[in-house]
Amino acid sequence: MKNVKSINPGRFNKKVDVYRYTDIETDMGSQRTVLAKAETVWAEVRPTRGTEFLEYYRDANALQFKVTMRYRPGLTEKDVLVYKGRQFEINSVINILEADLYMEVYCTESKDKKVLYEEG
Repeated sequence: MKNVKSINPGRFNKKVDVYRYTDIETDMGSQRTVLAKAETVWAEVRPTRGTEFLEYYRDANALQFKVTMRYRPGLTEKDVLVYKGRQFEINSVINILEADLYMEVYCTESKDKKVLYEEG
């Protein structure tokens, strides 16, 4: 537990938007699924090192990132992170030491299959 509390919150200096798939009703009355902004969080965004890349992932062509942020109970692998217009698909969400204080989110940058999302 001591290691978890020693995380410097000043590391969280990047604004990251969390987008969630949401059903909306169109003008014609039908349902459409879109990515809608759920919240904005402060986080640390880092590319993973080569050893972590080989250990956790098999796709060498994708850019892998580790995003560290304060604990968010609703964040899942179905959500998408957006940082400076770049989309990151969530591969896994790890609650550090199961302490509900901080979490590590391992992501893949989506360059080839970017999804349109609703601003605002």
